[in-house]
Amino acid sequence: MKKLRYYLPSICMLVVIFGFSSQNGHQSGSLSDAIYYSLNALVTLPFSKDSMVFVIRKCAHMTEFGLLALTFYYGMYKNGHTKLFMKALLLTFIFACMDEFHQLFISGRAGQFRDVLIDTTGGLLFLSLLQLIRYLKRSNS
Repeated sequence: MKKLRYYLPSICMLVVIFGFSSQNGHQSGSLSDAIYYSLNALVTLPFSKDSMVFVIRKCAHMTEFGLLALTFYYGMYKNGHTKLFMKALLLTFIFACMDEFHQLFISGRAGQFRDVLIDTTGGLLFLSLLQLIRYLKRSNS
């Protein structure tokens, strides 16, 4: 039971992702639009609203799943697993697939393999950044 506590951050991230994925197309789009208008009020964005909303949505996906990958890594690290990078990335891919499948049943949403790849890329980027930071810390010691 004590070892399970290290996976609580992963469970929290999965709940957050499930919550966002449960929003219908209108709700999800409204959130992206609000972020677009907030950013555009700060600086004039150089691309069309549709292009910028697409980028915002995909960056949000990459961030969510990047954080999820880090939480998987943390849980497995604390539990003494090996090959953490690959296992965390594989779990991220599996949950990205499950998330897109879930979206097939939500009004106004569509599960797309392209989004699975974007989500997994977020996991890859965050895990790679972690590895780079760990490498730099070791080389400076």
